[in-house]
Amino acid sequence: MNKVIRQLKDKEVPSIKRIAEQIKEMVEVFKPFVPMAVAMRTEGMKDRHWDQISAAVGFEVKPFEGFTFQNCIDMNLQKYTDEICEIGERAGKEYNIETSLIRMKSEWTQVALSTKAFRQS
Repeated sequence: MNKVIRQLKDKEVPSIKRIAEQIKEMVEVFKPFVPMAVAMRTEGMKDRHWDQISAAVGFEVKPFEGFTFQNCIDMNLQKYTDEICEIGERAGKEYNIETSLIRMKSEWTQVALSTKAFRQS
């Protein structure tokens, strides 16, 4: 948005520049919420992670049908961004480990190992 505003600075389109400035302001207002949004959308978020978030904030936080990010903002969860990000990172790491294990297991199911007797004694 800064680049767009700079490009429009010398042009004679004040209405477009004003719109770009408004959008930039909206982005700046939303920017502090981004880490929390990313953490809550991490692949691998399971019920146990939502329970951990609930324990960290002191009230129940669980996704439900129609759950939106606006619900999170309304619950004032941005105060707990650090805790939520930590839980989200942990969930992501656990997910990566789980998917790696599943992939490794599937690769090894095709491998057949045969053995021979070493000695008769």
